[in-house]
Amino acid sequence: MLSQSQPLRAVLLRCARLMSDEINTILLSSQLNYSLWQVLYVIQSQQQCTLVDISSYLNVSKPGITKRIQQLVELDLIAQLETEDKRQKLFTLSKQGIKTFALGSAKIDAFEDQLLEQIASDDIENSKNTLMQLIQQLQPASQDRPQ
Repeated sequence: MLSQSQPLRAVLLRCARLMSDEINTILLSSQLNYSLWQVLYVIQSQQQCTLVDISSYLNVSKPGITKRIQQLVELDLIAQLETEDKRQKLFTLSKQGIKTFALGSAKIDAFEDQLLEQIASDDIENSKNTLMQLIQQLQPASQDRPQ
């Protein structure tokens, strides 16, 4: 049961869990889940990136990202690009990954639109601004921790 007296962290974490559960349901037909989707999102937004880029953006350990990368390669959704430095792995979306990402994005966007349709646009913008401020305050703290 939700109440106004709950701490902000409890409300944020509950909302994040409910959102990720819904996104997991949406992505099920593509053999994806939210944690795999996040990796696709980062790669798509940067066009190509390294494991370290993804790990840093998502604030997830490199071994955790490596496991996700392997799953996405097996699903033929990402491809590894050749680099001059053989120690560095660079990833991009495959043709199938581009199609899957576009389809998933459309479904997730429709879900988000439906979810927010009863909320005033000013309230949405204020919420986004507050969350962005929280992210900016939290990022330096998380970047100081060992991964």
